[in-house]
Amino acid sequence: MKVEKSGGIAKVSGFYGQFPTTLDEKGRFALPAKLRNVVGPSGKPILEGTIVLTKGLEGCLSLYPEAEWEEIQKRLSSQNFTHADFRYFSRRFYSMAAAVSPDRSGRVLIPANLLAEAQLKKDLLLIGVNRMIEIWNPANYDKYVDDYPGSFEDVAERLYSGPGGDGQQ
Repeated sequence: MKVEKSGGIAKVSGFYGQFPTTLDEKGRFALPAKLRNVVGPSGKPILEGTIVLTKGLEGCLSLYPEAEWEEIQKRLSSQNFTHADFRYFSRRFYSMAAAVSPDRSGRVLIPANLLAEAQLKKDLLLIGVNRMIEIWNPANYDKYVDDYPGSFEDVAERLYSGPGGDGQQ
């Protein structure tokens, strides 16, 4: 995460926070201003123009800025197509992807197949996850958090200790 100071005010790059919102009758949701205003290295908002919406993990949808989508494509392109898991993941991930653009009001249309995939109805929960935004059915997100094995602290300990972790003692 990058922190810059501009006029004495700290600016943090990346997406973070939770934002309850709703779908309208056309299947659109409004991107909150705090997410729309996140800027990239160029100083321009990174959600302007085309963004990519696709199947996420654990039952959500993932919304990627164009630059992050390009990085994912590079990483996936380096994988070996002869591996069945790679082929399966690629087929599901890319076949569910849709290029979307916020309208002038910051609303994004979720295609019907993605609404069904993530069991999205009226209420949504958007969560910032650093380089992407996840879109959840709030009940499914609560269940995911409640059912995850171990506490937040347990997970932090597993991630930050051991090979490659920052928690060297």
